[in-house]
Amino acid sequence: MHGWVFYLAFRYLFPRRRFGTFFTGMSMLGIAAGVTLLLVVISIMNGFDDHIAQKLIQIHGSIKILATRPVDFSEKEVAEWKKVPGVQAVTPFVNGIAMIQHKNRVALPKCLGLDPETALSVLPIRRFIVQGSASDWKTGVWISQSLAQECGLQVGDTFDLYSPLALEAIKQEEIILPREVKVQGIFQTGWAEIDRSTLLFPLSILQDLYGLGQQVHGWSVKADERQLGKICRALNALLPSYATAYAWNALNADFFYILKLEKSMCFFVLLFVVAVAAFSMSSGLMSSVVRKQRELALLRTWGASCWETAILFGIQGLVLGVCGIGIGFVCAGIVLYYRNAIVQGLTGWLLPKDMLWNFYDVETLPALFCWKDAGWIVFFTLLITGLASLLPMWRLQRIPLVNRLRNGG
Repeated sequence: MHGWVFYLAFRYLFPRRRFGTFFTGMSMLGIAAGVTLLLVVISIMNGFDDHIAQKLIQIHGSIKILATRPVDFSEKEVAEWKKVPGVQAVTPFVNGIAMIQHKNRVALPKCLGLDPETALSVLPIRRFIVQGSASDWKTGVWISQSLAQECGLQVGDTFDLYSPLALEAIKQEEIILPREVKVQGIFQTGWAEIDRSTLLFPLSILQDLYGLGQQVHGWSVKADERQLGKICRALNALLPSYATAYAWNALNADFFYILKLEKSMCFFVLLFVVAVAAFSMSSGLMSSVVRKQRELALLRTWGASCWETAILFGIQGLVLGVCGIGIGFVCAGIVLYYRNAIVQGLTGWLLPKDMLWNFYDVETLPALFCWKDAGWIVFFTLLITGLASLLPMWRLQRIPLVNRLRNGG
């Protein structure tokens, strides 16, 4: 291909003494708008995905060892697990459901029992405390903020805790009296499933409530995030057949599949914005073909091949695509940098102050730029603009050379 093809393509887009024509500017801005929208939306969705992942790790731990039945707690076994490279801390847990009653209010919350001595080294519980102190945990229960409001409980109040074993006792014509428990603290994790209805107990209280003795339901493990798969395999080699170690992402695979599906659908839908801009650019190139028929025909008579004249417009389409992508990256960077100020301004007009932040339990709008996603955006944008530039090339080939020389149309 001769150099004059590139020279002429740039001259059509950027005439002398002018940065570009109106068509050039609008085509770039259209593509840039689509790229900006794609980058901003995908980056914010990545940010929320990362935020949710961090919440799940904080609440449940990096790895969970789950047993199919209650198992005896063995310090010797736990010591063996801690020797696995990458394992940093281990804490046992018991979970289930119980009934509580405070005055005339009754609830059936989820109950989680943790060892006060080791739980703080695995889970960042101090970060979730709204009222109370971690040092008071050994003598009472912590209650999620939403459940405390529902039951009218405050720090220092007591409520009656009914064991599920009471149902079995009734069958035996026995009675198990409720246990009076004191609220030592209130917590909020930011994860609705936990905050809606959860009680956090010292491990011994919940073991007594369920009649487990020294048995537990499983263990939470804090481990190196970079090698969770390897650590799980090593732990499973040490565990008995009735217990299995799961990484946090394996336990929540269905949930994250839905998030990835939403992200893919957003990418697919917003890609049509780029497609509309690209085919608007194509219509501009088509009109250029009509205006410059005689000039292009003269190039043919001087020895230019039909493909060289057609590629003129393909190069223009790619140049507009590349420039639009560049502008889009700059605009996306600016929007993401000032995203919190923009959202604060919008919520100030449309919503009560801080409603959005409280609903999603984030202090700032999360965003995570991913070069892999950016690469796909660049690829599909260039692909669409390239395909759109084929239309004027096809149109040019269908106009007979004699007609172009005779009257330019």
